[in-house]
Amino acid sequence: MPEVQDKSISQEVREIEIIARRLVSSTLAGQYHAVFKGRGMSFDSVREYQPGDDIRTIDWNVSARTGGIFVKQYVEERELTVLLVVDLSESQKFGSQKKSKRKWAAEIAAVLAFSAISNNDRVGLILYTDRIERYIPPKKGRGHVMRIVQELLRFEPQGHGTRTDVALDYVSRIARKRAVVFVLSDFLGDGYDRSLGVLSGRHDVVPIVTYDVVDKKWPIPKGIWLLEDAETAHVAKLDANHFETLVQYSQRAAVADRKLEHLIRKFGMEPITAAVGADYLTSLVAYFRRRAARQ
Repeated sequence: MPEVQDKSISQEVREIEIIARRLVSSTLAGQYHAVFKGRGMSFDSVREYQPGDDIRTIDWNVSARTGGIFVKQYVEERELTVLLVVDLSESQKFGSQKKSKRKWAAEIAAVLAFSAISNNDRVGLILYTDRIERYIPPKKGRGHVMRIVQELLRFEPQGHGTRTDVALDYVSRIARKRAVVFVLSDFLGDGYDRSLGVLSGRHDVVPIVTYDVVDKKWPIPKGIWLLEDAETAHVAKLDANHFETLVQYSQRAAVADRKLEHLIRKFGMEPITAAVGADYLTSLVAYFRRRAARQ
């Protein structure tokens, strides 16, 4: 069912900002920093040699000019490029809970965006359906992140279907340097295997699977229901009076889940699942901790 619009966009933007900033400041920022460490080390300054210093860091030019022994100091290059790739297809508008999958993805994307700028990273946004709907190039700053949140909530796409391959191929074309790419979608479509493999070979891709409980299990036990595919307008009848029908419904969802997980892990990625209405912060923190432990 579509989400009831009972708040202004400005109210929703402000609420999401408050939620995101609170979660980032209280829990997520440190985990994010531990995982996404930047592109390497850069020269910062020199200081006098101290016992125990690695002799390979000695700056022989400075040492020769001064008559002492000086070593080079390096600092971590923290700045990253983060891209939020968000699915705005018709299936994302569905919501049996208080929020739709689209609003849920917007909130998670906002949390990630605030995590990025709190670590001095640049963040950009790509909105897609069966085409690229909007691209906001990566920048820093709160004002930039607020623009991203506004676009996530208010943008009205032209397309209705889902072409995740188009979005992934677009990222491969525009992102010339290695980036962290969060893909937020229900991943109900297919045909993006090759595109996902190419992108994951060049960038750090993190799939975030947003889903509604109805995507996995039929919640209403009895009745005959007409189900319309929001993207194709195809109508199918579901007879929920029979237990076998409900079992088949859940089994099809389970098969699709296993197929998606196999595809994602095939390319060395680990998905984050985010059920609408559940505690996504716990999922994000657990994911970051597992990655930090592996690193």
